[in-house]
Amino acid sequence: MGSATRVLLALAGTTLVGFAASMRFTRSLRATERTAWALATGLLVQSILVLLFAAAGLSLRPPGLFAAGALLLIGLAVASSSRIRRAPEAATLPPPVPGAAVLTRILFGAALSAWGLFFLSAVSEPMWSTDFLAIWGLKGKTIFETDGLPARLFRDPALYWAHREYPLLVPLSLAALAGLAGEWNDQALALLFPAAALATLFAISGFLSRRGRATAGAAAALLAALCFRLYHPVNAGTAEVPFALGAVLMACAFLDLLERDGRDARVRVAVAALFCAAAKQEGTLWAALLGLTFLFLRRRHGRRRGTMLSAAAFALPPAAHWILLFLLRGPETRRDFDFHFFEPGGWAALAHRFADVVQRVATTEAREAAVPLAAIVLFLLVTRRSLADAILPALTVQIVFYFLAFSVSSFDPMYAVDGAFRRIALTLFPALTLVLGARLDGPGPGAAHRAATDASQ
Repeated sequence: MGSATRVLLALAGTTLVGFAASMRFTRSLRATERTAWALATGLLVQSILVLLFAAAGLSLRPPGLFAAGALLLIGLAVASSSRIRRAPEAATLPPPVPGAAVLTRILFGAALSAWGLFFLSAVSEPMWSTDFLAIWGLKGKTIFETDGLPARLFRDPALYWAHREYPLLVPLSLAALAGLAGEWNDQALALLFPAAALATLFAISGFLSRRGRATAGAAAALLAALCFRLYHPVNAGTAEVPFALGAVLMACAFLDLLERDGRDARVRVAVAALFCAAAKQEGTLWAALLGLTFLFLRRRHGRRRGTMLSAAAFALPPAAHWILLFLLRGPETRRDFDFHFFEPGGWAALAHRFADVVQRVATTEAREAAVPLAAIVLFLLVTRRSLADAILPALTVQIVFYFLAFSVSSFDPMYAVDGAFRRIALTLFPALTLVLGARLDGPGPGAAHRAATDASQ
């Protein structure tokens, strides 16, 4: 119990640091959204601190990392409080529909209950999934025990199966929490993953509530919380749950920037892009696809002012992350993929493999999920479009890229589909609930006000 309490305090401290660091660019958001951004920002800051400690040869154990976090918190709080301006006044929304507040509380209470099941299952025993033991946990514990990033993580042939090419946000976060708690305890550290799941629900509900859709936001959060194949004990200790948080924050920041370009929204895009890229390899793709969508929509509507500066927010943080990772580990071969299929002589084989992958998904994963997939398609057909629909093309292309990745697998593509497709595809479902929630009650009561405001500028 003592270990769990210390990890909870470490998570609280991480979130406080994140609050201080994100205060200036989240000032116009709802409290729930700010909490989600605070956790994500805090995890990034703590991971950077671990890298700095490793470079300086300092110990991650108390009081060093704790003192550094406390000093950083004080410095960020002073800097933010002295320069922060009052957030713009929120749009005046129509009075709520009678009974809507009660329904909102019921729906969000149900979402919290579903989240509670994940919380209990995640912390009921030490993290045990193969990926945790072989990849994320191995790296995190090695970083914690050695107070650094030993070269063997990237050079030892015996660790080739540990995916040396993977980003390090999850291992660094686990090492940072263990450092703040003073010990590596697999069961206590599992608290990170319910925390990330709760932040995801906060981000979804807060984003839609900020647009006058509180009930829709609670319903969307409930849909996300009911994705038990994502919020499952097997994913405690892996990057899936943190990446789902990053994907939602990335989508929210993208939609905010698309609706009204501004400095705060650009910073949120940059932070989310860095978080996604540092969580999983496909996080870079997600940021790139939303960046390309942003460029296309801005040019389509003839709005060019500030476009390139905003586009840089999508591209530069992931690029900086991969450069840093290259400096840490050097060049790495991709053992999972055979890129010879992209050469002209391999196109026929690639097309055949791609067709096999699509057929496999259609006859296994899609067939099993036929009812919810049909319900989603029907819902999209009978409801009105919204701003959040702008993320649908990126979601679709991301799934197609997964098909392509399985098609160039160095191993049996069917093995890759059966072992990984559902797990990685479901990380995008919480982001999809933003689209579903935004369509629940039409354009939203605040849409007319925002349209009039934009037209006057």
